[in-house]
Amino acid sequence: MPLRQKFVIACLAASALTPLPALARDSEATSEPSSEAANVAKRLSDPANQVAATVALTALSEALLDIKIEPLRKALSAAGSDAARDLPPDARLRDLAGPEARELPGTIGKRVPQAMSAAAGMAGAVQDMLPELKAAADKLKHAIPDQYGQ
Repeated sequence: MPLRQKFVIACLAASALTPLPALARDSEATSEPSSEAANVAKRLSDPANQVAATVALTALSEALLDIKIEPLRKALSAAGSDAARDLPPDARLRDLAGPEARELPGTIGKRVPQAMSAAAGMAGAVQDMLPELKAAADKLKHAIPDQYGQ
């Protein structure tokens, strides 16, 4: 699989996981941050959530591939660049992405559940590591002198 396609898949999968920072902030307000990590792992491994994310990301990839590039052409031209002058004015992103763009939504459909399952495993591992990470942070906090000599 070409690097460009892997990058697009990674970006789209990352967008599915954007609620994770909000969950982390919520967990800071609770007394049980590790239970929040378990909750994230549970949500990511839920087949219904995986199907919903797959459908959303597949539709998103189709929509992104249908974006017209003419506004980009005009913006580059206005900025003094001739980088896009040879691109046809009616081209869409899928035209520039090449023949593998046809396969991208299907590839996303196959890979999103795998990526979410892997992320669920990572969330579970983080939950198990939280006490050790906290202890390491405490040690580091005391090992490095404060910049003001305190």
